[in-house]
Amino acid sequence: MANWLPRTQVPGQRLSVSATTTPLLPGASALLDLPGLGRLGHFLAVSTDAPGWVSFYSSAAAREADGSRPITQDPAPGSGVLLDLVTTTTALTITAPPGGTYFSTETAAAAPLLRALVRNTSTAQAAIALTVSAVVLAP
Repeated sequence: MANWLPRTQVPGQRLSVSATTTPLLPGASALLDLPGLGRLGHFLAVSTDAPGWVSFYSSAAAREADGSRPITQDPAPGSGVLLDLVTTTTALTITAPPGGTYFSTETAAAAPLLRALVRNTSTAQAAIALTVSAVVLAP
């Protein structure tokens, strides 16, 4: 008899996942791993509760390689940067651009994670809450 494993994501399902950094000094950054969004999907919106620079990556290695890039420099093609955006005090939620697809290149991971790097761009210390709304295409 077959044993069925429950799926936590269903293709076409809209989900929102949140994570919060530790308190960050101005200019400091934190690594966040967002589980539950599957291996492939489309970004719908990204929001923070404080101004920040948020980058999403296809793998932990891509995130590590990109960690020192200045905000004024675009990521290199093929670098594994999936989405790079800045929220401000007047725009804490950003609707994702068309074609804002995310994916994981990490095949060894038991549960796919969306990798993010969050940087505090405000002038005050803040623990930044990040929320990603997406449509899951592949669990």
